[in-house]
Order: sequence, then structure tokens, then C-alpha cells
Amino acid sequence: MFFGFGFALMIDLTFAWHVIRTGRSWLWILAITIVPPPFGWVAYGIFAILPDMMGSTSARRFADNVSNMADPGRSYREKLREVQMVGSADAKRALAEECIKRGRFQDAVDLYQSAMSGPLGGTDAVLLRGMARARLLAGDGEGAAAAFEQLKQVDPAAFDADVELDYARALALVGKTDAALRQYESVLPRYPGEEARCRFALFLQTLGQKERAQALFKEIVESVRHAPSYYRSRQREWVRIAREQLNN
Repeated sequence: MFFGFGFALMIDLTFAWHVIRTGRSWLWILAITIVPPPFGWVAYGIFAILPDMMGSTSARRFADNVSNMADPGRSYREKLREVQMVGSADAKRALAEECIKRGRFQDAVDLYQSAMSGPLGGTDAVLLRGMARARLLAGDGEGAAAAFEQLKQVDPAAFDADVELDYARALALVGKTDAALRQYESVLPRYPGEEARCRFALFLQTLGQKERAQALFKEIVESVRHAPSYYRSRQREWVRIAREQLNN
């Protein structure tokens, strides 16, 4: 069967991305690219993707990823159309999340503000959490910190490790150094992954605490040395930063 070069390359890259994202053996990439299409794709789908998809939402996410590679603006257009046609708070939240993925942080803030304009908007934990993160990413540390504090009052259970890390970042952004240090130290033992440790080390460096920061960077590198491949794959960005900082 003949496949156009551009189409085949797109599918190869999609499957290769999936191999890397899920931490599978690089031999799968060789199989996908060397075995003539569609046989390599079919083999990977049967023996690697389908087992993961059983009883989960992975199938829908993977299909969306393939579609978005072919048409990167599709998801944004669909969510924008939903806001224009329905205008519900949930539709605005979904579009705001899409804006965050695309780096349009102020647009996300505006959408969350609009979604929260109703009588119950200030008590909706999902919207508050989204607003706080959008403000943080937009560089509004003061607004983000205030939103996080409001979230903690509204729904303490929503104040999970990810939120606590973002709250520490917001405190650091507005120059509340002591409070940021306490918040980082509080979340560090409970945070799953290396992001909290890496961000804390970077923060310590800005305070001139280089020795303590270097110790944390070393811990990051050591923590993934014998870790499973899926964990190494998910922590790749933070490990890269840690190694770069150790080499400086």
C-alpha cells in the first residue's frame, strides 16, 4: 500500500512521540520507522497502545493527539465555537485551559474572570484553581496568591500538592521570601516527581543559597538514576535543568 511521504512521516512522528511519552523502549521507534507502513504502525497499536487503552480514556486522548498534529488549531476552534454558541462557565473554563496550553495566559485570565462573574463564581473551586494558575503564568503573583488563598478557604481539599507548589511560586513572585521558603519546604516531601525540588533549588539560587541548591540538584539526578523508564521520561525536563545547573 502506498502512503504519501508527508502523511507517513506525520504518523511515524506521532507514534514516536507516544513511545517517548510513555517511556517505552526506543526499539519501538526503530520498528515503527523501519518496518514498511502500515505494518509497523499496526504492530505498535496492537501490542503497545491497545493494552493501555482497555478500560481507560487513553484511546480518546491518543486520537485527539493525532488529530491535533494534523490540525493544531482544531481544539482551540472547537472550544471557541462552544463559548460563542453556549457561553457557559464550563465552556469558558475549557477554552481557558486551551489558552494556557498555547501560552495565551492573559486570555485565560479574562475567560476565567468571565466564567466567575455569576453569583457562585467566587465559590467554585475548579474555576478558582484555574484562575489562580492562569494569573501565576501571566506573571500576576499577587493576584495568583490571593486566588490560591481564596481557594484554600473555599475548598481545603482542592489545595493539593500541585496547588501548593504553584502557591509557593506565587509567593516567591511577589517577594514574600520567608513565606515562599516555608511553602516550598512544606510541599517538597509530598510532591510526586522532581518539579517541586527543581523549582525550590532554582529559588534558593536566587537567594544566594547555592550550596543548598546544588545539593537538591544532585538529589534530582540521583533519584532518576535507577528509576523506571516511564518515571525518567516524565521527569526529563527537571533532570535536564538539574544537570545544567550542576555543570555551571
